[in-house]
Amino acid sequence: MNIVIIGAYGGIGRELSCALHKNHNLFLGAKDISKIDNLVLDITQDGLYEENTHSINGAHVDASDFDSMKNFFEKANSNLNSIDCVINCVGSLLLKPAHLTSEQDLDNVFKTNVYSCFSSIKHSFKYLRKNGGSIVFFSSAASKVGLKNHEAISSAKGAISSLVLAAASTYANYNIRVNAIAPGLVSTPLTQKIVANESSLEYSKNLHGLKRIGNPDNFIPIVEALIDSKSDWITGQTISVDGGLSNVK
Repeated sequence: MNIVIIGAYGGIGRELSCALHKNHNLFLGAKDISKIDNLVLDITQDGLYEENTHSINGAHVDASDFDSMKNFFEKANSNLNSIDCVINCVGSLLLKPAHLTSEQDLDNVFKTNVYSCFSSIKHSFKYLRKNGGSIVFFSSAASKVGLKNHEAISSAKGAISSLVLAAASTYANYNIRVNAIAPGLVSTPLTQKIVANESSLEYSKNLHGLKRIGNPDNFIPIVEALIDSKSDWITGQTISVDGGLSNVK
């Protein structure tokens, strides 16, 4: 399978890239091309890669910019010769109450999260329309429960889940499946301010039914399952992988 991963050097994106390269051809994208180059180097230096005939390459992309995404998908398709799957791991975390959130803050949150997903559909469609395929986004459990200071990020992640529903309907006739995963708090570079603070970490753990936060490798099984050809009857879903944050108390 030929897979495009956007936001590939983040916590979850990196873990998925390392896991999926063993059985699939990958084209990775992110703003900082040096980090993509280092990730490709790390993966290709893995001892297992010597027995792997699958390709892995990457390019710069600003996922919040439509023109950048258009150019990126052109490069991805040229490199892979076709695209079967798109996984968008791009995200942000802004914890502010609404009265302290500026218009610029809100613009940045929506461009990073919602625009990048919208653009992923817009610019991958021409490459997926012939043979169908799978698109996977990341929403958030925070969009399903009321959490303090999450107004901006919760509304953006909720918009992603709504986008998934509409796009799944629009593109079903092309056999393009669109789904999302909704994590709870996961230990990644993005969440280090929370994880590194003992009191914040303990508070966060207690919000989850399992009383612990997640790790990036928790998402490998569900992503592998969603993109598998045998899952071709799953679309329009936002699947919680959240340690019980959204529904277990």
